[in-house]
Amino acid sequence: MKQGTWSVLLGCHSPIHSTIVIIAWRKWYRKWPAPWQIVCIMVHDIGHWGKNHLDNYEEKKKHAELGARIASRLFGEKGYNLVIGHCTYDGRERSELFYPDKYAQVISPVWWFMTNTWVEPKLIRPGHTRRESALMFKNAMIKNMANGFSEQGHDIYLRQWAGEERVNGGKNANKPNGKR
Repeated sequence: MKQGTWSVLLGCHSPIHSTIVIIAWRKWYRKWPAPWQIVCIMVHDIGHWGKNHLDNYEEKKKHAELGARIASRLFGEKGYNLVIGHCTYDGRERSELFYPDKYAQVISPVWWFMTNTWVEPKLIRPGHTRRESALMFKNAMIKNMANGFSEQGHDIYLRQWAGEERVNGGKNANKPNGKR
């Protein structure tokens, strides 16, 4: 089974993550999402299914497309736009889902990040424990929030896991010519 399938079933893109995003929406906007938005939140990361998102940056960048197509069939353009804009790869415009999705990483308990490493062992940073890896990512997301969520969580993962030089120095085979 591919990384993304495990992630959607039991890992960091599972229904537990989507539930945390719903809570993050409530905290961020001080209101609950509408029922149609809850459905969109539940499918927003389904596009990781069948992908090796931790190893293939191009697959990661396209993960929102499947959920957006599902949301479009259910709710039309508003559903599509909500889901496709939860991440801003390729310069996409941020949707209302963008901030709660990122804020969910800030409010998620450390034990949740640690359990993700059992299903997705690549989330453990080389030379670090599960707990250290979870704290590193959570602290980086808190810092990212202070910067307006200017960086994608996946880019933070790549930098921490593979080292800054792999992400920014052109050595990441999944980012041609070292482009970000």
